Amino acid sequence: MTKVNTDKRVAVDQTYYWQRMDTCPLGAKVQLLTTLGVAIHGLVSGATRGDFLGWTPLPNKPDWMKT
Repeated sequence: MTKVNTDKRVAVDQTYYWQRMDTCPLGAKVQLLTTLGVAIHGLVSGATRGDFLGWTPLPNKPDWMKT
């Protein structure tokens, strides 16, 4: 379920959450939440886990989006 905030600038999935960094797969491309609250794509090593607040897997492309 997606909800848009009152000024209509942010849409958030109410059922999808960031995961703890100790569960992040090392060396795989994931979405990461920085300590400043910015979401980026990147790879994590054991040494860099502490640089982020959480992670999520990347979304899968539906068939209509694949070439």
